[in-house]
Amino acid sequence: MTATTDDELWSAFQGASLPAADWTHHGHLRIAWMYCRKHTVDEAHILMRVGIIRLNATHGLVETPTRGYHETMSRVWLVLVAAAIRKTPDLDTSAAFLALHGEDLVTVAPLRHYSRDLLLSARARAMFVAPDLVPLPG
Repeated sequence: MTATTDDELWSAFQGASLPAADWTHHGHLRIAWMYCRKHTVDEAHILMRVGIIRLNATHGLVETPTRGYHETMSRVWLVLVAAAIRKTPDLDTSAAFLALHGEDLVTVAPLRHYSRDLLLSARARAMFVAPDLVPLPG
């Protein structure tokens, strides 16, 4: 990842200069952690949505029903990140947060709450849909 510190990553995301190769699920979670440390989940969601769509446009990504911004996934990660922050509030960098929680949040946690079919649906990409397996925390 080109942007290694939180300040570098934040600046690159906010300036829509983060390279596409660095805009991974892990990068998404690091940015979510930064937003959740400064804002409520609702505020973070609005601000992060704008940033993601702006960054995607900078990368030339055309938003479609199967690519680009995913409303439900973005919200789910913000909610799960906020819940993890409440459990481990003393972590002082997104990298430390990612080292402790990242793999679970990327690979397992969303599918505890959603069936794969629902989470990958065009409806879930376009708008937030409630979990069909287990309610989200908090």
